[in-house]
Amino acid sequence: MKNRIREIEEQIAELKSRWPAHSLQPRMLEELEDLETELDNLKILKSNKYGLKVQQR
Repeated sequence: MKNRIREIEEQIAELKSRWPAHSLQPRMLEELEDLETELDNLKILKSNKYGLKVQQR
């Protein structure tokens, strides 16, 4: 799970590095939202695995 979290964080960073200053393509925004959702879900699963409570956004 740690590896997948790191992979998603790297994908988010890579995506943001390609982020245009203007005229953002909707698919890029959708991809970012999907990655952030998956990352949030993994972090919740990881914290619940260790008995921690996590606040959701």
